[in-house]
Amino acid sequence: MSGRAWQAAGVTGGALLLIAGCTWGAHKDPPAAADPSEAPGPPVGSVEHPRPVDCVDGTTPLPGQEAGSTATAGRPWSPPGSPSSHSGRDDVTVGPLTLQGLRGLAAGDQNAHGVHNSDGWHYLIGASVRDGGSVTVTIGTEQRARAGLEFGGGQSMGPAPAVTFSACADAATSFLGAFFVAGDGRACVPLDIRPSDAAPQRVVISFFHGECPA
Repeated sequence: MSGRAWQAAGVTGGALLLIAGCTWGAHKDPPAAADPSEAPGPPVGSVEHPRPVDCVDGTTPLPGQEAGSTATAGRPWSPPGSPSSHSGRDDVTVGPLTLQGLRGLAAGDQNAHGVHNSDGWHYLIGASVRDGGSVTVTIGTEQRARAGLEFGGGQSMGPAPAVTFSACADAATSFLGAFFVAGDGRACVPLDIRPSDAAPQRVVISFFHGECPA
């Protein structure tokens, strides 16, 4: 083979090696397949995602009148009428939230304050929130297996360990719901009540269980 032939062959071979080298160098493994689904968030009504009880779930007063309470039509355990009568001294007030008569259930006639079914006892309670206020109520860990909050949601929703009350922006708002206690309905139930702009406050409520430790 002549010198020119060898030279041409060398150039051609070098070009092929260069192309092959570029091809090999450019090769990359395909990216790992992304996880098609992300972990679902906490369910509504859980401690991490309290059930919202909003303006549309409550009632606001007519001009010149006190705030009323919502009806509980549709709940199978719902008693007629309004929450237990109270003088105000048994109310629990934390920030903009007032739970009416909640401290007055330590003793007396359970049937006068609640409704019993196969699940347990449902104690009808009125709640009111000052205009624009927002407060989260959470059942303490000590009684979450037995107690729950029955505010907001439809009739198919069971008791929740946590709810967030949010009043209408321009008016105090009242809500009617219940506290649920399983079994015989007698327990000391701790509540952690946290206004949106303040630290939580622990309150222990006696549901026909006599005096409870603070």
